[in-house]
Amino acid sequence: MAEVELKSVVGKHPARIGAGLALASLPGHLLLPSTASHQLAAVVLVLVAGIYVGFALQDGRARTLAVEASVALGFTAAALTGLWVSAWTIPAAYALHGLWDLAHHRYVTTAMPGWYAPFCAVFDWVFAVGLVAIWIAR
Repeated sequence: MAEVELKSVVGKHPARIGAGLALASLPGHLLLPSTASHQLAAVVLVLVAGIYVGFALQDGRARTLAVEASVALGFTAAALTGLWVSAWTIPAAYALHGLWDLAHHRYVTTAMPGWYAPFCAVFDWVFAVGLVAIWIAR
């Protein structure tokens, strides 16, 4: 029963819920040392990118799975670049992932709830801006 209610709330306000979740997750980065904050943000980026692989597996089309896995691999490379080269790659990759979310909302079809793309896009953009603000403030 609670699952149905949650889907109903998120389905009606995906952007608000995405923004709220991003804002709720940012304070932890204030408490972490810089390196740990970078590492956590990189891991979450890989997980967020991998969610579309799950939707593609559910969808069942090989071409869709190949596209989603390739893009997830690209975001994984961006996360590693953020850890090994420049941490600023990580918030940039979140912003780009928000554009990938919008592509799903308008152009890419796969098995996912209609609310997910706007939810994730807003989460990504709010989170990216928040990370930049926190990392600059250090």
